[in-house]
Amino acid sequence: MDDEYDVVVVGAGVIGCAIADRLAPEREVLVLDRDGVAAGATGRAAGLVTPTLFYGDRPGAARHANEFFRSFDGTNGFEFSERTRYDYVLPAEVDTARERADALTGAGFPVDYLDAATVASTAPRLNLDGFAGAVRYADAGWVDPYSLATALLQRAVDRGATAVTDQPVTTVHSDGVELPDGEVGADTVIVAAGWATPDLVGSPLPIRAYRTQCVVLEPRSPLDDTFPVGRVGSEHLYFRPEHNGDLLVGGAHDIVSNPGRASAQADESFVETVARTVPDLVDGFEDAGLVNGWAGVDSATPDARPILDRVDDVIVATGFNGLGVLAAPIAAAVVSDLVRGHHRAYPEIDHEAFALDRFETTDPEFELTTTSDVGRS
Repeated sequence: MDDEYDVVVVGAGVIGCAIADRLAPEREVLVLDRDGVAAGATGRAAGLVTPTLFYGDRPGAARHANEFFRSFDGTNGFEFSERTRYDYVLPAEVDTARERADALTGAGFPVDYLDAATVASTAPRLNLDGFAGAVRYADAGWVDPYSLATALLQRAVDRGATAVTDQPVTTVHSDGVELPDGEVGADTVIVAAGWATPDLVGSPLPIRAYRTQCVVLEPRSPLDDTFPVGRVGSEHLYFRPEHNGDLLVGGAHDIVSNPGRASAQADESFVETVARTVPDLVDGFEDAGLVNGWAGVDSATPDARPILDRVDDVIVATGFNGLGVLAAPIAAAVVSDLVRGHHRAYPEIDHEAFALDRFETTDPEFELTTTSDVGRS
């Protein structure tokens, strides 16, 4: 393959697809992936969408993402399932939870703290025995990650982009990429390849590969279309409904030294933890059946925020800490502004929050902050 493009995007996960979608109307874009669309971490993600929780301290970014999912709903078969989210709060966490809810409310987000009795009346299948209450996010929801990625890429192609899968990239540089059978030139190269990004770029980055797991449970009574999204930080678990009434449960974040060989199956120990814990958190799962389970490898940074920046004249988008689905619109906006240069189309987003130089070192040895820890005391 020998050709020239304005932009080459390496990686057809949800981040690469979102970037291609954003740039396609104004640039000639090529997307390359060694496997297929959403074949890596994206296809194994849970698909929870709560920008307010994870980006509420950057209100412009959170609002941008919230608006995107609602406006993109219905595009190329994509569906955004809007559901209220409840984050369980332990008695010792009440003051911190109230303060966080009040701060987000003050910033204009629909967030409040509810005591356990109130949660029982608004979400009767949630069991808060032993918990003081929950923080409620009224602007949350969930998506099917594969459908989101394919819908984004289809719109990018409709806008003029080219996508080639089963095409490995061996090397990237400032003016193109090298393939096993040739080269592709480009004015801008963007690498959105998850944990493999540092090796492709040839520069160290402060990211670590980690493995997260999901299982799907079938309750004796299917969940209805009002069942919420939830997170139990003390158990390092989160959950959301499936359209057929099953429950997806995720968690178990573990650093992996060889991500390319990490198991894609859920560990028996994690399945057992879910089977033991979920019946105490959600009513109707005492004798639930196991539908399936899987695992995926993502990348994390020390502060649980992605790196969206230029590194040796190549743009990188990596380190999403398991939040790539909800952060995809934010990443696409920031990266598209990096391509444009000084003419930013998204000034409401704090670009510096994602710059590489916020870290004092690129040494990847750091303690992992999981998505279950963000927003807790």
